[in-house]
Amino acid sequence: MHTFDVIAGAVAIASVVVLCGLLARQRHMLRSAGAIPIAVRGHSARWQYGIARYVGAELRWYRALGLGTRPTRVLRQGEVRLVSTRQPEQSELSSLPPAAVVIECRDGRGPMTMAFGESAYTGFISWVEASAPGS
Repeated sequence: MHTFDVIAGAVAIASVVVLCGLLARQRHMLRSAGAIPIAVRGHSARWQYGIARYVGAELRWYRALGLGTRPTRVLRQGEVRLVSTRQPEQSELSSLPPAAVVIECRDGRGPMTMAFGESAYTGFISWVEASAPGS
């Protein structure tokens, strides 16, 4: 066997292992209690897909494509301020389903745009409104 064939085979096997790890992580996170799929757009114009979980007074968002176990972004109840709610714009329909609800909000880290399914949107609004006034 040539050295190139061995290296190419090792790279292919490593790629399959990493892909399986990513898929297993995402499947595990979606099966966790309180997990919901959410797309997030921060400072960039790209939507990033992930999974969010409510843990106490926090909404922890994890990127879908990543091996890390720590949340990418954490929203704290009482710090989130809703700016606007809308349907996806025409330019966003290639990235988001037409039934998605897009929320523009702000917290201590700055502006953030999220896209939810309708039931996840209702849960998020209830979570935000349940925070104590002035906290």
